[in-house]
Amino acid sequence: MARCCGVSFDGSHRAAPFFGFGFLSHFAPRGTLLRSLYLASIYTMFEYIRGIGELGFTGGRISEALFRHTGLLQVVSVTGTLGLVFLIVFLNTVFYELLKKRKAVFIFVLIALVYILNATVEHLLPLPESGTFEVMALQPNVSTSLKYFTSSENMLNILEDMLKGKEDHVVITPEAFFLEDVRYSSVSNSLKEISRKNSIILGFPASGRNSVFLLENGEFKRVYSKVKLFPFVETLPYPKVFGVFSFLRGLSYYEPGEEFSVFKVRESPSFSVQICFESYFPEVSRNFVKNGSEFLVTVTNDGWFHYKVALINHFVQGVFRAAETRRQFLQVANTGITGLIDEYGRILRVLPSEERLLGLFHVKPRKGETFYVKFGDWFFYFSILLSGLSWVLSKL
Repeated sequence: MARCCGVSFDGSHRAAPFFGFGFLSHFAPRGTLLRSLYLASIYTMFEYIRGIGELGFTGGRISEALFRHTGLLQVVSVTGTLGLVFLIVFLNTVFYELLKKRKAVFIFVLIALVYILNATVEHLLPLPESGTFEVMALQPNVSTSLKYFTSSENMLNILEDMLKGKEDHVVITPEAFFLEDVRYSSVSNSLKEISRKNSIILGFPASGRNSVFLLENGEFKRVYSKVKLFPFVETLPYPKVFGVFSFLRGLSYYEPGEEFSVFKVRESPSFSVQICFESYFPEVSRNFVKNGSEFLVTVTNDGWFHYKVALINHFVQGVFRAAETRRQFLQVANTGITGLIDEYGRILRVLPSEERLLGLFHVKPRKGETFYVKFGDWFFYFSILLSGLSWVLSKL
C-alpha cells in the first residue's frame, strides 16, 4: 500500500467510502497512467455525489489531509477541494502500480517532486499582511452542560463583563449566544445600551430560524439566517422516511434562510456571517463572495465536542474556504477554536481553546472572484469526461 501526504490508497474498493467505487474499479484500464486517471476520476465523482441532497455532507474528504500543505492547497482556487481529492487518489494509485512493478525509485522521485512543488509554491506566495479592519471575537467558553440550562440574564452578565471598558469595536459572538429571541425579552433594553458603545453580531433563534443579528445603536437588524441546516438536529430530512428520528432534534427544528446576506457595520468592508457547519459547504462561501463579501466569518458553538481532533477538523474547513475564495476567514467559537486564516489558507492566529477570551483580529478585505467562485464544481463534470476518455483510450 502506498501512502502520500497522510492518506493511503491501495487501488481497491477498500480505500473508498462507497461500494460503487470498488465495483467500478473492476472496469479500470490496466495501464498505470490510464488506470490512475480512471480511478482518481471515479473517486472524485463519488466525493461530489455524497455531498448532494438533504443528507449530503462534504466533510471527511481526503483533501482535508493537506490543510498544512499550503503550496498544493492553492489549486482549490481553480478546482475546489475536488481537485485535491483527484490529485491524492491519482498519485497514490500511481505509487501502488509502481510498487507492484518493484519500481520504488520512481516512487521516491515522484514524492520528492510533489514536496518540491509544494515548497516552491509556498515560497512564491506573498507574505502574510496585517489587515486594516478590526474585529473583536468573543469566546465566552460556556460549556454545553451549562449553556442549555442557564438564563439569558446570566449570558447577558457574561457579555457585559467581557465588554467592560470596550468601546467603538465590532464584536462578534458565537452561534446561539442566547437561546431565545432576546429582542422581546427582559434583557433587550440592556443589550441595546451595550450596542451604543459597540456594534455586536449576536446569534440567537428568531422566527423559527437559526439567525445572527447586528445590534447597533440600540437597534436589532437581521443579518443572516442559516441556509444549510444540520440534518436531524436542526431539520428533519425526508420526514416520511426518517420521522422516527425526530427525537434527535436540538432545541427545535428550524426553517432554512432564504438569502446569502452581505452587510456593513459603520465604515467596514462588506462581509458575511455563516453559521456552524455551513463552513463545510463550499457553495455557502461561494454565494457570499458572489454577493460581494470581502471577508468571511463563521460563528459556531463547538462545545459539543470533547475531543480536540473534532475542533481542529471543523476549524480547518476555513482553510479551504479561504483558499477557494481568496478571502480571509474568521471563525468565532464558544469554547474554541477561534482564529483567523488568510486568503491563501495560512492560519494566522488562534486563541487558546477552553478559555474565556476576547481576541482582536485585524482582517484584510479583498475583492474579485476566483475561477472556482465563478464556475463552482466544474471539476466533477471534468472527472466524468476524464473517466470515460481514459476507459475508451484503453480499448484502442
